Amino acid sequence: MQINNADKNKVVLSVFSRFMPLMLKVIPGATLLLILLRIITALLPVAQIYIVKELVDLVTLLFTQQQGIASEVYFILSLQALILIADRFCSYLDSVIGFRAQQKLKFYFEQLLINKATQLPLSYFDRPDYYDQLERVAFGVDVKGFNLVNLMLTIGSNIITLVGLVSILLSFHWILAAIVLIMIIPNILVNAHFGKQKYNQAMTQTPEQRKVHYLLRILHSRSSAKEARIYDYVPYLTYKWRSLFWKTGDEQYDLRKRTDSKMLLVYVSQIALDIGVIIVLIMFGSSGALTIGHYVSLTQALQQIQSIISGLGYSIAAVYEESLFINEVLHFLDLEEENSKDRDRKFPEKLTSQIEVRNLSFTYATHTSPQLKGISFTISPGEKIAIVGENGAGKSTLVKCLLGLYLPNEGTILFDGVDIRTIDPKGMRQNVSAVFQDFESYQLTARENIAMGHPKIDDDAYIEAAAAKAGVGELIGKLPNGLDTELGAMFHNGHELSGGQWQKIALSRAFMRDAQIVILDEPTAALDPRAEAEIYDNFATLYEGKTTIMISHRLSSCRHADKIIVLHNGEIIEEGNHETLLAAQGAYAEMFHTQAKRYAS
Repeated sequence: MQINNADKNKVVLSVFSRFMPLMLKVIPGATLLLILLRIITALLPVAQIYIVKELVDLVTLLFTQQQGIASEVYFILSLQALILIADRFCSYLDSVIGFRAQQKLKFYFEQLLINKATQLPLSYFDRPDYYDQLERVAFGVDVKGFNLVNLMLTIGSNIITLVGLVSILLSFHWILAAIVLIMIIPNILVNAHFGKQKYNQAMTQTPEQRKVHYLLRILHSRSSAKEARIYDYVPYLTYKWRSLFWKTGDEQYDLRKRTDSKMLLVYVSQIALDIGVIIVLIMFGSSGALTIGHYVSLTQALQQIQSIISGLGYSIAAVYEESLFINEVLHFLDLEEENSKDRDRKFPEKLTSQIEVRNLSFTYATHTSPQLKGISFTISPGEKIAIVGENGAGKSTLVKCLLGLYLPNEGTILFDGVDIRTIDPKGMRQNVSAVFQDFESYQLTARENIAMGHPKIDDDAYIEAAAAKAGVGELIGKLPNGLDTELGAMFHNGHELSGGQWQKIALSRAFMRDAQIVILDEPTAALDPRAEAEIYDNFATLYEGKTTIMISHRLSSCRHADKIIVLHNGEIIEEGNHETLLAAQGAYAEMFHTQAKRYAS
């Protein structure tokens, strides 16, 4: 994605107008102190130039003509020492206050991003462009916020110093000030141009950079280490990673070469102008129009101006770059959340009528054909539903719609007559519990894995009861530190579990919440047949009075369901209980008998 220069300038102004109030809100005291410190440090070089001029003239008079008072020299030296000490002290304060301010800004923005990411509709996570944006945001929020603040303060400080130094030159002769102004223009223009180019490059390279990082994670990852050795795909992925790395690297190198070559021309022209100024000073000096003190102070002023111009050009270019990145953060924070003002109705405190799925259709943002087409059925409170079908039939998509993670494109879902589009998502989530096939194995303690964020996270008896229901109670008792044992191999002293044990831990989370609706998406996929049988044998007891929706490929588990819904290509092709569907001799009966033969053989 590229934007033109006019739009880039608008972006910079927009970022200033939005970011400055945020900065003053998060770090008001630090901001004011940093501004004051930069003003002081901006004026110190100007004062130093005046002192150098006086000191050189007094020392020259004292040395050459044996005139003047030594005490005046010592007084000027004392002032110079005070200025140097003040400059260092201000730099110390700027560093300490700035570091703390950077931490506060980083924390504030990262917290904003966490809150935002958890409140976005799940549909965003199906879009590659969202991950591109997230990559840029994650990169930008770490240091970009404070960099922008620091750059703005640096530019302001440099301008104050530059105005003071140019005033000194102007007080001697206008031609010196004119030459300095000529130096400034090309430096700023070249830096600003390439600052915009760097931003455009970063934007266009984001998908490829994300793939580079992904390939690197595969090559480093513990989860892929086994297959990497078995299938010996490391040379292939390394080649793929190397190709992408150097493609983006060569583009960055080409931009750096073009930037530095243009800046080299700017610096050469500035050196020529410097020599011209010195020649002018020598001409004035030879005619007696300036003292040695004037010459030394003016040449020092010129050197400082040269340094400031270079820094000013870089800072202005960096402001473009940083502003355009910060704009990504602000744009991310502007994304529409699922908690819209139209979704303010409460979830029924207790379901008394039914859940009705009416003509539901849904299409993923990255797909052209729908995953669900015209789905209609009802669920009575306390009813146990099984959803079956081949892979890709739409089972997981359907339960995500029932959970409100996806909103229907067409049709609706009603809970006791209340449209899911109008229900407050937070209130709805408090009334549902779910275990997904692609559950998370948190590299945290067993307690945190089971009771993540639950009010009873410190209630051992409550957690152990939930673990027992999932068949993992005995395992918890054998762990080195019980519930406080670190699980997983990522961190020191972590206790790794098998796939089935992790799945039981995930099941335990579902039992922590006394939810009206429980959804189990392949809850026993990683369990051995015996463990699976134990879970389903206790199915009716464990979920007594709960509305339960279960997805399973193992149709023997569907015997416990009050109703079975058979999906094919996103449509319902059969509906009924286990006995009814077997008697119908349709798709369900065929799948059931096929599985039965496999177990019997």
